[in-house]
Amino acid sequence: MSSTSLASPDKKVIRQLFDSVADRYDFINSFLSFRLDDLWRKRAAALILDGSEESLLDLGVGTGKFLRCFLKNRSWKHVVGLDFSQAMLKKALWEGKMPAQWVNADFHDLPFQNHAFDLVVSSFTLRSVKNMPQFLSEVARILTENGKAAFLCLTRPRRAFWKAVYYPYLNWYLPTIGKMISGDDVAYQFLSQSIQSFQDPTKTVAMMRSAGFQTIQCRSFTFGAATLFIGKK
Repeated sequence: MSSTSLASPDKKVIRQLFDSVADRYDFINSFLSFRLDDLWRKRAAALILDGSEESLLDLGVGTGKFLRCFLKNRSWKHVVGLDFSQAMLKKALWEGKMPAQWVNADFHDLPFQNHAFDLVVSSFTLRSVKNMPQFLSEVARILTENGKAAFLCLTRPRRAFWKAVYYPYLNWYLPTIGKMISGDDVAYQFLSQSIQSFQDPTKTVAMMRSAGFQTIQCRSFTFGAATLFIGKK
């Protein structure tokens, strides 16, 4: 598969990629990010929560690391973790019991009623969205009237110095070390290429606004390596 196609593969390929690395996913990501991924999740959860939320949906829940940040020291009336990789969901169940319902489905067509959740979150998954307007429309549909959506994304630094540091990491270190540890030649090429081709944060904000989200906040972490988007319906 070419690097161009890896930047935006079809949904079947993406599912296969995540299935193939599920057992080593958390360890490899922490190693490759120098454990910054855990820090980003914790900081994001602290910024997202205001204490009034009662129902929570994590889209592309993976092994459940982001979901745990919201469940810690909090009680919820309804919690759902959704992923289209069965291997990831199995890993989430194996990692430890969480008071959540697990759903194997495609987040482009959410199997929930209108106004089902007052908080929808997602971490490091927007790069896998094939139809962003449809995805954001579905998120808005299932949110309550004053509901909130928050997306933590891998992005790219803007300043020249940090670009000079980041792009060698992205082009060489990430796919090379990812392959060495996981044994998978494709999965971490996808990660590298999809980060490089992912839309600019300003476009993500504009698309959220077009989908009906208001008072959108955009918070950059680690010089732009990750970005948190928070929007109220």
